[in-house]
Amino acid sequence: MHIDVYEPKAAEQFWEGLRDVAAAATRLKDDELYEAIVKIGRAGLAQGVELVPSSGLFLRCPVCDGLPGQRCINMPRHPVSDNALHPERIDLAKKALAGEVPLPAPLR
Repeated sequence: MHIDVYEPKAAEQFWEGLRDVAAAATRLKDDELYEAIVKIGRAGLAQGVELVPSSGLFLRCPVCDGLPGQRCINMPRHPVSDNALHPERIDLAKKALAGEVPLPAPLR
């Protein structure tokens, strides 16, 4: 099987695969899978894989400390929005993708 890393949708497929792993980690409540998401994501970024918009799912939440791949949980005065992530996490992702702030740990 030949995989073309320069295929236009390669980055999207990479992150889509990580979203699938995140869904499995949530279903199985498996913290080791969440840690694997971070390792795979860091390795991908180090190899030049483009970070594609994911609404902040692959960043640690600054409000509830949700791990990369985990959905957020409701906190006092910080309800979770319709897409299951805190607005602060989504804003952080937008700023990181725009280059306005450095990628937060653990992705740097």
